[in-house]
Amino acid sequence: MIKDFGAGKFLTIRKKILVVAIFATLVPSLLLGWISYYHTHAVLQAKAVQELDGGLERAGRAMDSWFQEKFRGLRVFSGSFVLVENLIRHQQHAGTGNNSEAARRLAARQISVFLQLVRDQLQHYHRLLVLDRSGTVVAQFPDLETPTGLENGWVGRLSPDRTVLSETGSGREAETARIVLGVPIVSATGADLGLLAAEIPLSKLSATLEFSTDAQAELLLARTNGEILLSSHSWKRGYAPGSSVGYRPNHNAAPPALERYANHQGVDVVSRALLLPQLRWRLVLEKPYRSVFAEVDRLRDIALMLTLTMLAGFGLLAYLVSQSILLPLSRLTLAAAAVAEGNLSVQLETDNRDELGFTMAVFNDMVRRLRVGRDKLEKLTITDSLTGLYNRKQIMDTLALQFSRYRRSGTRFSVLMVDIDHFKRINDRHGHQAGDAALQQIGTIFRSVLRSTDVAGRYGGEEFLIILEQTGERQALETAERIRTVTEQCELRFREGLIRISVSIGIATVAAGGDETPAGLIQRADRCLYMAKQRGRNRVIAAGLNVAEKSPGPAGCEVAVDGMRQNPVLADYSPAASGSAGISRL
Repeated sequence: MIKDFGAGKFLTIRKKILVVAIFATLVPSLLLGWISYYHTHAVLQAKAVQELDGGLERAGRAMDSWFQEKFRGLRVFSGSFVLVENLIRHQQHAGTGNNSEAARRLAARQISVFLQLVRDQLQHYHRLLVLDRSGTVVAQFPDLETPTGLENGWVGRLSPDRTVLSETGSGREAETARIVLGVPIVSATGADLGLLAAEIPLSKLSATLEFSTDAQAELLLARTNGEILLSSHSWKRGYAPGSSVGYRPNHNAAPPALERYANHQGVDVVSRALLLPQLRWRLVLEKPYRSVFAEVDRLRDIALMLTLTMLAGFGLLAYLVSQSILLPLSRLTLAAAAVAEGNLSVQLETDNRDELGFTMAVFNDMVRRLRVGRDKLEKLTITDSLTGLYNRKQIMDTLALQFSRYRRSGTRFSVLMVDIDHFKRINDRHGHQAGDAALQQIGTIFRSVLRSTDVAGRYGGEEFLIILEQTGERQALETAERIRTVTEQCELRFREGLIRISVSIGIATVAAGGDETPAGLIQRADRCLYMAKQRGRNRVIAAGLNVAEKSPGPAGCEVAVDGMRQNPVLADYSPAASGSAGISRL
């Protein structure tokens, strides 16, 4: 498929670039003009949203500061000893009887006198009230019949900062509308005795609202149904109380979005709003639509002129650019096809200092990484990760290959079965990490002792299989003894302790001209290894060649080297002098 796709087919890119260039010069005005207009409109809208939201944020902070100031004043008065003690007396004499009723009236009068004193000092309070937990008015000044909006209870309306905020009054404008602020009256034990509430005319907020982001913006305070309560420009624009704001929240529009409508004066405006949920009010900041988007037409014309100017030279540049792209792209395509077919020797040469040059450099690095990864993967599939030697599958494949050579050429070879002595005791006494370290050290010893033509692999657990190419019995004995001696002289330092290790080795040499098999050769070496362990470990025992297959028991082996020590296992990793070793024959 790669071959059929051919690199020559990519030459059509030149034609595609030219077609795009011609098409772009014919119809840029409509498309790019609309894009420019849309983008400019979006930029101006985002700017207007930012300005209006900033104004709303400042207004919201100013209103919040105004409310917090009033709440702080109420908290000061709610802690008055006169207020708390008289409210406690009023609640304690809640029973029937003339004395109880007289005591309640006296406590209520004392509270009313206190409220009058506060009212005389702070004229911005329209009315001060004290309510019990059920919402019943205990005392008030002045004594008015108008409802407070808290008759059904105030406890459930406490905000997280333990304040109550409500609206009262039946009027639609600031002159008659009032807000009610309340804070709990708390006893010395921390229990809520009642609520100190204050009615404040909404008109007191006028000074807070009388500002705007610029001379054309207007800030409105309105109910959620659209009824306007206050306007920052009512003194200048002839605002009529009772008017309705045209703002209607567009829940389907993705934020941020501007609302566009005709305001209470019939002016086409755009606006943003901020909801005040406790009072069901909304702050609306309006700005004339024309002042926001006056620059759209002018910026659109400028953008279209610049676009046409750039497009005039686009056709020529497209041709030149296509030439600079096609040549390296064709080379890159051919290289990619070669890699897809399995050739990882590809190397691209380029002098490009652009994106294509970078792409080709990345391609070269990718191919290099693929080569390295392939080599690592091949190594992982044939080696044991702990010792770095061949794994069992690879060492058995190597043995089978060695037998094939042996049958063709008759060249003899030997195998060594090596087992770490008392390996389980090392794991039990020092932990499996010590066992792993011992296995790694054995792998290091094999690599230092064996020839480059010899092959070693981990046969399983603590057992290893070594294939000695072109090696007879005597050479195999010498190699095995070197391995045993070097292992015995090494000390493994592990966690501030020393561990001495030793190995037992069984040797089997393939018989010249015999009908040998890999399984039979390994079996003979394994029998000798078993005998080495039975004779006390730290030994090398070689199989008798003439009885290898005929006698399965120990009689088919002969002792070649005996290097037995008193304590052959508990040793360490540093080189140390080993005991004397002698050769004995059965």
